[in-house]
Order: sequence, then structure tokens, then C-alpha cells
Amino acid sequence: MWFDRVVLRPGAAGPAVAEARRRLRKLGFIFPPGSDARPYDEALAAAVARFQAACGLRPDGVVGPATWRRLLEDRLGPAGRCRGAGPETPPSPGEEAAPWAPPAGDAASPWAPAAGAAAAGASIHVSLAERRLTLRWRPPGTDEADARELSFPVAVGRAASPTPAGRYEVSELILHPGPPLGTRWIRLRPGACSIHGTDEPWTVGQAATPGCIRMYNKDVEFVFHRLAPGAPALIA
Repeated sequence: MWFDRVVLRPGAAGPAVAEARRRLRKLGFIFPPGSDARPYDEALAAAVARFQAACGLRPDGVVGPATWRRLLEDRLGPAGRCRGAGPETPPSPGEEAAPWAPPAGDAASPWAPAAGAAAAGASIHVSLAERRLTLRWRPPGTDEADARELSFPVAVGRAASPTPAGRYEVSELILHPGPPLGTRWIRLRPGACSIHGTDEPWTVGQAATPGCIRMYNKDVEFVFHRLAPGAPALIA
């Protein structure tokens, strides 16, 4: 999961800090409301330490994997939550117990072909050095002379868990797999790697994953809707 790879401490900034601040506010550990755009300051570290103490965690003021798991428990229901003394935004009826579900109208994205059909002769090439994925495809009903090619930035495996190079093929195309896989999941076989969207768009272009290939959601949707099971994928 993404929270196993994101550790926040004083001085950090960016979307992950804003997410931690928002969740602490919802649970009553930060009040009154303030800007989520602020960096990880001493006040936030103190709020994190209070939250950790309420959860039975070591109150070190650092948001690591264990703290992220407790902050994210509000997706799973009220049982075992850690609550602060401050005000909390009341949930909508049924919100707390509702599991994650795909968006209503599980339709093709705006980047899908008008006919919704997979392209002919589609293939993928991922350059690990350039951190780019190149899609080659032909619109339905065309020949090789009409082949098209488009390249997208990707996140690849970090040094401790590099993306495995090799020849693969698409095994399964999954709509709305749920957090943290973004809006589309392209599973490859053999099963050592996969391509998917992300809830952490700021990592795209970096060596930041546990081995998978991560794309902006709009980009993975474009690629997804031009593939079919069996399409070749080269990672090198």
C-alpha cells in the first residue's frame, strides 16, 4: 500500500502532508480549521503525537506506516477508531460503514475510443531509464501504415525494489480497482509486474514504487482502452 512508502516528519510538504492534516482535523485532533497547504510544522507534529498516543502508538510525531493505517481507518468503519477531543465533521448518513465502491456509471473514460473497442495490434514498451511508457496501436479497421504511437511519464520501482525487466503480455484489464491503484489496473503475466493509475500523482516520473509501474490516471485510462488481453509489453 502507498502508506508503507510515505513517511512524514517536520519539514515535509506537499499533498501527503495535506492529506494527513485533513484526516487529523476530521478526527478532532486539529482545531480550529486552517490551511491544509502548510508544511509539516511543530503544531502538526504535536497533533500527530496526540493522535498516536490515543491510538496506543509511540507518540513520536512522525507519520509512518502504522500511523497512516490508523488515520485511514475511517474508510473501514467506526470500530477501533482513535478520537480526539475536538469537533469532528459529522459524516453523511451511512458514510462511515460504506465500503469503497467504483464511481456510478462504470463507463469508459473520456480518453477511450468512441466505439469503446480495443485497438488493433497494440503493444507497450516501458523504458526504465527514461521512466516513460510508449503505447503503439492502430485504430480499429486500419492497417499497419496507420499505426500510432504515444509516450507517457511513469513511476518505476525504487532502488530497493526495482521494476523487473522482461517480456510480458496483458493478462487482465480491471476498471476502478480502488485505492491506491487509481482508476485502471493493467495486470501483466508472468505476474511479476503490473501497470496502474495512482492516488499519489506527485510520484509519477520518479523511482518510487515497490516494483509496479504507476501512471497518471488520465494516461493509464488512455492506454487501458487501447489494449486487449494478450497484448505484448516489453519492460527494459
